[in-house]
Amino acid sequence: MDNQQHSDCDKDIPNPSHSHARKISDGITSSNQGLTSFIREYRPLHEALRKGDLAETEKYLIKDHPGSLCAKITSNHETALHIAIMFGHLDLAKRLVELMSEEDLALKSRNGTTALHLVTLLIENEDEIIDVAKCMVEKNKRLVTLSDTNDWLPVTLALDLGHTEMARYLYSQTPFEFFQPRLGKHGVVLLVQCYYTNLFDIALDLIDRCPKLVVTDGRRGLNFLEMLANMPSELLLRKNVPFWKRWLNPRSQLQVLVEKIPGSAQKTKRDDFGTNASSGLLHQSVRRILHLIGIKKAKAVENDKQFPLQAAFSAIYKLNEREITAGRIREAILKAAKRGNPEFIVEAIRIHYPFLWNTNDENGRNIFFLAVEFRQAAVLNLIHGLAMKHVFANMRDKGANCLLHMAGLPPPSSHLNRISGALLQMQREMQWFKEVESIIPHMKKEYLNRENKTPRDLFTENHRELLKQGEKWTKANAGSCSVVAALVATITFAAAFTVPGGNDQIKGYPIFLHKSLFVLFMISNATSLFSSTTSLLIFLALLNSRYAEDDFLKSLPSKMIIGLSTMLFSLANMMLAFCAALFLTLKSQAWIVIPVTFLGCVPVIFYIWLQFPLLIEIIMSTYGPGIFNRNVKRWP
Repeated sequence: MDNQQHSDCDKDIPNPSHSHARKISDGITSSNQGLTSFIREYRPLHEALRKGDLAETEKYLIKDHPGSLCAKITSNHETALHIAIMFGHLDLAKRLVELMSEEDLALKSRNGTTALHLVTLLIENEDEIIDVAKCMVEKNKRLVTLSDTNDWLPVTLALDLGHTEMARYLYSQTPFEFFQPRLGKHGVVLLVQCYYTNLFDIALDLIDRCPKLVVTDGRRGLNFLEMLANMPSELLLRKNVPFWKRWLNPRSQLQVLVEKIPGSAQKTKRDDFGTNASSGLLHQSVRRILHLIGIKKAKAVENDKQFPLQAAFSAIYKLNEREITAGRIREAILKAAKRGNPEFIVEAIRIHYPFLWNTNDENGRNIFFLAVEFRQAAVLNLIHGLAMKHVFANMRDKGANCLLHMAGLPPPSSHLNRISGALLQMQREMQWFKEVESIIPHMKKEYLNRENKTPRDLFTENHRELLKQGEKWTKANAGSCSVVAALVATITFAAAFTVPGGNDQIKGYPIFLHKSLFVLFMISNATSLFSSTTSLLIFLALLNSRYAEDDFLKSLPSKMIIGLSTMLFSLANMMLAFCAALFLTLKSQAWIVIPVTFLGCVPVIFYIWLQFPLLIEIIMSTYGPGIFNRNVKRWP
């Protein structure tokens, strides 16, 4: 699921990594082709560059062929510097940078890539790679503003490949005007990339200096607000981050992020992104110590993902009405309702309360209608925090459907896929129907829509197939478990009359009657017999149940809970009786008893391990806290 969510959210950014890797491959291939055709004279230079031979390269470029330093030595128009970087020879690349002029460093290949673009593609020796980039940028500051044929700046290309330190340096060197919407999509692309890679300080700086970026369309037609709206709540906000990680992370400090939210009095210098000069001496010292002992960097504080969200909506205050309308904030709110993102909805409505009343889709459905339709409990819970929730509970859409009609619609497949078994899926649908039924006025329960259907009629019609699947799933599980319960009952019943050690031939009492292990055997065997019999009866009752819609809410799950728990309990006691019997009969042969006991317990423990998670899930779904919460603080 996490993969699907991510693909939905980052539609704004085409992935250039494969294309650039292909460009490198094409460059090397075309270089080899060129050697056999019209640039055969560069063969010695190619060999020297491939081997990283600094002496031979200098000899060729300085003494033998002085004009070849900026020559296009491949059919893909790469220079010697391009080739040296492709092969990862950084020392050689630094020397070539020293030899080349400022204008020569800006030479592009046929694919539009400069040598600086290629440096951002390297993945090893990050510090050395950044040093090479610094050498280039110090000699020609215009390099950071040159884009390739796919319109990627070096900073966005580096961040797309996950090179955060390189991106920090390049961002500190790139003039901010190149991130303005009037000069293209670089700003919004970088903003989205920073959010995904946890570079929240850069993201907040972008929003602070250019609020319009949050409503500017990216390359695929989505703006930053719509990207945030498409993120489910569990991805937008990550909680329970340890304090020490928050404190040690050099670029996730809460205070810095809060200060950079628009409206804060204190601003952080943009140069800090490149030099990290704002870090305190104590933080720097601790990080050096951690680096020495092997802890290179504290994990990013994922909980800080909420601050770009707050900053994005704070930036809305700086926009005019036309820009707000063009930013499609209402559409973003509707997407947030469908994706289960209550934090986005709350922040959006707090900046402009009328959004709560006039944000409807083409069918006239507001955020609470969509929350029920797409089964987003976190969004529906927000209705309990409104002073006028009864108004929203009484609304109807263009099809004369009330809120309860939405609960009667078929659930999204993604919602059902997260729930184990058709029994629990049908139970969850009944829970949704009952929850919404408790919200709306009593008279609304029998309202007819344009198709003359009540909410219950619509629910029955759209859940008929799921009800059949729930019945089939429950009966199949009850049948297989009843076989196990019957087997245990048979074994334990027979064991009660064939006790270990046998009986006294005169008195008829068991020989080990006064042994504590024998008492343990009898108690565990009897307990196993009674619990397995109970389990068998419960599963037989499940096989003969009526399977009505309301039965899936409590009756059927409760029977399944009792049946599974007593069956697992009987298995555990049966193995306890087995172990006690072994120790009684083979007490002096411990080397036999222990391995046999262990091997005998393995299949039973394995079966319990497979069934126990299902039992816990049914218990939590039936008697747990549930997905609905009515104790919501008053908002907006």
